[in-house]
Amino acid sequence: MLSPIEKELSENDHAKVWNEFYQRIKNEASLRTLDDDKYKITAARKPENRNKNRYRDVSPYDHSRIVVEKGDDDYINASLVEVASANRKYILAQGPLEHTAGQFWQAVWEQQSKAIIMLNRVIEKETIKCHQYWPLGSHQDYEDEMLFEDVELRVSLLQEEEYEHYTKRLFSLEDMETGDKRDVTHFHYTTWPDFGVPSSPTAFLNFLMAVRETGCLESDCGPAVIHCSAGIGRSGTFCLVDSCLVQIERERSMKCVDIRSILIEMRSFRMGLIQTPDQLRFSYLAVIEGGKRILSDADANSNIKKEDAPPTPPIRSSSLQKVQLPDEPPELPPKVRPDWTKQINDDTSEDIIPAKQRKIEERDDYQSPAKQRKLSNRNGGTDLNDRQDLFFNKPDEVKKVDDSEVVDKIDEVDKDGGSVGDVDEDDESKQLNILRKRVRGERKKQTAEMIKKMKEKQKKSELWKERKSYLKPICFGITLLIGSYLLYRYCW
Repeated sequence: MLSPIEKELSENDHAKVWNEFYQRIKNEASLRTLDDDKYKITAARKPENRNKNRYRDVSPYDHSRIVVEKGDDDYINASLVEVASANRKYILAQGPLEHTAGQFWQAVWEQQSKAIIMLNRVIEKETIKCHQYWPLGSHQDYEDEMLFEDVELRVSLLQEEEYEHYTKRLFSLEDMETGDKRDVTHFHYTTWPDFGVPSSPTAFLNFLMAVRETGCLESDCGPAVIHCSAGIGRSGTFCLVDSCLVQIERERSMKCVDIRSILIEMRSFRMGLIQTPDQLRFSYLAVIEGGKRILSDADANSNIKKEDAPPTPPIRSSSLQKVQLPDEPPELPPKVRPDWTKQINDDTSEDIIPAKQRKIEERDDYQSPAKQRKLSNRNGGTDLNDRQDLFFNKPDEVKKVDDSEVVDKIDEVDKDGGSVGDVDEDDESKQLNILRKRVRGERKKQTAEMIKKMKEKQKKSELWKERKSYLKPICFGITLLIGSYLLYRYCW
């Protein structure tokens, strides 16, 4: 039997009314915030704060905005989003700007957040979507730490692990004034297109489960900071799916989840959450697939408990009861013993494998976050097959290197000749590392050149605007002079 959210998904797909369905949710959420002083955005509209907003139409409500205690100003474009039905709290923020990166880290420090969840790349479609607010590390020929003097914080990169769809980093965040330090985990999802959705919920769910395994989303620590570019589309999708899965896990049923109501509730804390009908539909797909995964795991765990339970003990006789014995003792009850032989004979070889393991192995698309294949670490390289560039490549421009290209490159590196099969494993590993470093270096160089060109273009545009602003008074003055001259000649 289908759950209500499965029926809703099926009906909307069949009628092709996701645009209308999404618009109804937007209208209902807007009506709740209309003409209510609670939903003012006074702080975001202040002249001194306008340059701290990445987008003019995305501002935090006054009642839920994060207030920064340290620094020149208390404003940051970030909101505390609470989902009471799931007992979850999230901080949704825009991608930091160059001049707000310090306040971003200060908010992480003050809110005692254990994790930052980044759902965008630094550059998307040749546009800077987020400032590079963390150190890239010496393993990529950059610095291992960044200093934010405006808030007296130091961020140091301790560890970095790359997976197929995301990168996990460990930072040390230090208050330079007091010397206190905290570890902050950085989860960077690298394959989610702007204004779009992942091709399948499976990779996203594996990422979400990896985040949840660290405990950074639980209520016993500070709320996690979640951001994309604007902090409403991809970030809203992440929070919506996680909140719904929490309810499914608690109730052990998908009938209790009302995605529409939860989204409207979340929009009362930050405007514009879920930007497109496709993102809303993807949320339904992810909740349904994730819910089935959670329920199947729960069933497997219950089956394991039943299989591991010991046999029931034999029925006790009444001889232990303190009663006065009659003159002639009653006949002893027959001893009840479990028939171990029959139980062993009835067992099959298939039951030796735990039920949970069998259920997981049957799902080909499931990949446990703890067992996902690591593509590299700080001391290793990067798998060149089917890998996107960490920050800068677009999803539709993924650069792949097949095995033949790797062999050709290795042959170029190996000046002594000979086939790859003649090279021992150590030499082959060294050559592959050299190749990977070379490819990374080329990508960094290309990216640096692209950023340089973009900045030069931006400077030229600003210079032209400045010069253009002078043209109007100059033209007006020239016209006035010519007119005065003609008037003078005409009158005299």
